[in-house]
Amino acid sequence: MKLIFCLLFLFQFKNCKSETPAASPSKVQTYEAVAALKSNTDPFVINSVDQNAVGKKIEDQGKIKNLKNILKNSLQREVERPYMWDIFVSSNDSLLQFYQYKDFTINNNLFKSYYAKINYEDGNYQCILLVNENSNDPYNSMIVFEDLKSEENYQRYSEVKGDKIQMILKRPDLKQNLQFQVKNGVFLDYFETQAVDKKWGKEKNGYEYQLKGKINDHLKNGYWIEKKYSIDYNKNIIEDGNYINGIKDGEWNYSPEGPVDKIEVYKLGKVIKVYHP
Repeated sequence: MKLIFCLLFLFQFKNCKSETPAASPSKVQTYEAVAALKSNTDPFVINSVDQNAVGKKIEDQGKIKNLKNILKNSLQREVERPYMWDIFVSSNDSLLQFYQYKDFTINNNLFKSYYAKINYEDGNYQCILLVNENSNDPYNSMIVFEDLKSEENYQRYSEVKGDKIQMILKRPDLKQNLQFQVKNGVFLDYFETQAVDKKWGKEKNGYEYQLKGKINDHLKNGYWIEKKYSIDYNKNIIEDGNYINGIKDGEWNYSPEGPVDKIEVYKLGKVIKVYHP
């Protein structure tokens, strides 16, 4: 009897051991995804071009035209005239080349990026352009790195911490910092104050630049008036309209010299109508 009892006990023990559940592949994948997500939140700096990540040159003319418009919109995020404003003059425009580049993840948002360059007779320009290609919002892109080597050197680089991007512009005439927040896949102007009322620069008939409006939760909200440089007009113009949480909404007026020349109608950041009064 004792022998039979021992055999039955060993048989039950073996069955219990074999039924112990192993870690499922789905759980292992979940842990790996969480680890990858954490690594994407670590601060990083974009201050150079990884030449090993530069991919195929873009030859499609429709794609090139679209990327030029995106690059122009990104340059115009600066209030003052961008250092590289003349990229889009006819003599330089044809020299602009675009290449595939690596993806970036910021605040759990995936951005495709492109490497662009111009080889001048007396120098070289290169930049990295981030684009959220799942969004048609005008704020879906940002130039995170620029480098000009010529008679005058210029550089822009970016420090990314969580959902914030600190952009450092090193120009021969000044050093300037810009700050943005990545939210819902777009790049929004970020402020530490509750309101902005600033005029600066000298012009023949007054000031060159202006920012005036209210801030809510670090983002532009309500009515704003902005005097800034426009690549399209090749001069400073006055823009005024409303923001909702950093995004343009409703009618926006564009006035290069006194009267309104153009009105853009926005619906939560997207242009739905353009007309000239």
